[in-house]
Amino acid sequence: MQATLAQKILARASGRDAVEPGEVVWATPDLVTTPEVSFPTYVRRLRENGIHRFALPERVVVAIDHEVPVHSREGAERNRLTRRLAEETGVGHFFDGAGITHPLVVEQGLVRPGMFAAGADTHTPALGGVGALAVPFGFELTMILATGRIWVQVPETVRVELLGRCPAGVSARDIVLATMRQVDADLADYRVIEFGGEGLASLSVPERMTLCGLCIDMGVKSAVAEVDRRCLDHLAEIGVSGAEPLASDPGCTYAARIELDISTLAPQVSIPPSPTHVRGVSELPHTPVQHAYIGSCASGTLAELSAAADLLEGRQVHPGVQLLVIPATRRVYQQAMEQGLLARLSRAGAAISPPTCGPCFGGLAQLAAGETRISTSTRNDPGRMGAQDAQIYLASALTVAASALAGHIADPRDYLRKGEA
Repeated sequence: MQATLAQKILARASGRDAVEPGEVVWATPDLVTTPEVSFPTYVRRLRENGIHRFALPERVVVAIDHEVPVHSREGAERNRLTRRLAEETGVGHFFDGAGITHPLVVEQGLVRPGMFAAGADTHTPALGGVGALAVPFGFELTMILATGRIWVQVPETVRVELLGRCPAGVSARDIVLATMRQVDADLADYRVIEFGGEGLASLSVPERMTLCGLCIDMGVKSAVAEVDRRCLDHLAEIGVSGAEPLASDPGCTYAARIELDISTLAPQVSIPPSPTHVRGVSELPHTPVQHAYIGSCASGTLAELSAAADLLEGRQVHPGVQLLVIPATRRVYQQAMEQGLLARLSRAGAAISPPTCGPCFGGLAQLAAGETRISTSTRNDPGRMGAQDAQIYLASALTVAASALAGHIADPRDYLRKGEA
């Protein structure tokens, strides 16, 4: 039987030779991730039901990443409790302020192609950037912690074929926002987005993680990228050996196929109140902003910090804008410091914070009533970053940097052209 990439992964995870869309299977996750904002609640729920041991603790990752450094009494108590419970339950991997979970576990070599992963965070599908099928769960995660298994209905797959290469000023965020314009709620519902094609080869693993992580906001179950030579080379560089190419079988059945010529794309922006409300940057002339943010699990990579620093070089952030930059992990922070990127960003007027979910979580740099932020974060729900009537726009790191300079939503290509002149 010809199988999609998602079917292959779920078949292996459930001990089956093959699975069909619509089937319900009992699958064993290879990795289970949970941040400090969820972990103590899960442990308490289990203990209330007489369960004091995890079935497969060696596969569990706990990360303190949402409130780093801690800035509330509630957060301090939660972080202290998380540290104690992680020790008591003997989790296999515990990270305290080392970075945001999704990029961190890939950086640490804990994710490899073909894995089935389960996570407490909505944007767990970012792990699809290295060919893993990663699904977010809520309180169902307690079942996985207790038994090591979870039932999953096998989803259909929507294939997104990427053609060409991104032009200057366009990045992975713009690709996924352009994809959102073609995938409506009905097509997305309980399906997996699969990225492939010649255009995928031009994207780095962190860029592929951006694609997969943000797809969840369309309403899909998860997203995954084909595993090609570029992905394997990246994994080898971080110490993951023995990984092999992984793709859907030729002739497999997809729920739909979409072709996207990324060479024709322009910068895109998600407007309030949803990531799926997408407009071209040219459709938002002179939309004023007071705050700009580069970071989150969908951004804050070394390449994005470098691109933002290049665009900001020799320029100053608009006096009416506060620009905040947060590297995604401690390792990225250190690399950016060693390469002088943080100094360059600071000279342009940016404030730099240690790795944390930060504003995306809503616990740092909150917005006042009537203020507007343009951000590389994941969501723009009303009240997510402070006041209910604050406005949040989502865009690429380049678009955010350009907007920080202009004082309004701006096209980064304008600044790139000036830099070339």
